[in-house]
Amino acid sequence: MSCHNLWPVFIRPISAWAWPKVTLVAAGLAFAAPSPTPVKPFAAYHDGDAIVFTPEMTGTRRLATFGPWNIGERLTNGGLVDKRLNLYLVVPGTQYRSPQHPQYDHNRIVNKYTADGKVHDWDIFYCFIIDPKLADDFRSESDLLIAAHQTFRPAGLFELKDIPSGKMMQEKLGVRSLGDVWKYHRKNHSLPRMLIVPAHLAVRGTAELPDVTITHPAALPER
Repeated sequence: MSCHNLWPVFIRPISAWAWPKVTLVAAGLAFAAPSPTPVKPFAAYHDGDAIVFTPEMTGTRRLATFGPWNIGERLTNGGLVDKRLNLYLVVPGTQYRSPQHPQYDHNRIVNKYTADGKVHDWDIFYCFIIDPKLADDFRSESDLLIAAHQTFRPAGLFELKDIPSGKMMQEKLGVRSLGDVWKYHRKNHSLPRMLIVPAHLAVRGTAELPDVTITHPAALPER
């Protein structure tokens, strides 16, 4: 029961001697609040190389999650900010896999790695593979951008279930039919092979090469 729910119980004014006790009770409740558990470092890619991403606490007590995985504690402002770096979640992927939730299988890519342990803020982007013929093991931002600018013309019987990231597009973008996908078409009535959209989530952390000493071991991708 929270403190404000206690006030209707007091019919008479609280005397001056009681205030210190009330203050101590309130302070005790505040200190009793559990501290959030830091998210463990995890593996990601930068230009094909493996790096270690170490999330930092932000104080919001709200986690950025993707299926069964925690990406880090969220920043208060999830909107895009120019000075932030980019963390991409590419769906589907081969780096992180969940037998129970295969629709969340993905790769993680950063556009830069940090030096000297300097902490940065990161905007998270979803990268949805639309073309079934596109590879599902992306490891660099440049390859992502190339795929996003490439287009393809779906076959005549192409359906939403044929899109490799279809289930995630349904969950994150509200796509319910192939018609919903066509709103992302290009002027020549083709579709992008990959769709990159902001997740409206941001985290704080470092992205370092594996030979940099870290406090916790990187979480290995689940197989």
